[in-house]
Amino acid sequence: MRERRLLHNGRPLATRVFACETFLERARGVNQRRARRTLAVVKIAPCAGVHTLGLRDPIDVVFTNREGRVLRCVHGLRPWRAAVCGRAFIAWEMPRGMCRQLAIQPGDRLDDAPPRS
Repeated sequence: MRERRLLHNGRPLATRVFACETFLERARGVNQRRARRTLAVVKIAPCAGVHTLGLRDPIDVVFTNREGRVLRCVHGLRPWRAAVCGRAFIAWEMPRGMCRQLAIQPGDRLDDAPPRS
């Protein structure tokens, strides 16, 4: 898992992103210990659907296309549920409430960048 930083509409945020790089990392998603401890965002690509099997708390999920355009925001996806967005290429899993806190909505753009040196 590679650590990055979140860009919202081209503006860098202090929020940390962990980009999943392997099949196993994508399958685990936000359930990964490192991401849970830091309350970071987990970027899963390619991905058009997520599940919350094994999670204890609800999460927010943002689905974007290849260009980072937000297609759908799922707020408070409860444990043992699933969410899909057929046109999505990337799923961004984040702690519950973060999507609203960052004012992310359909039509916005999400991206990630290398961490500051």
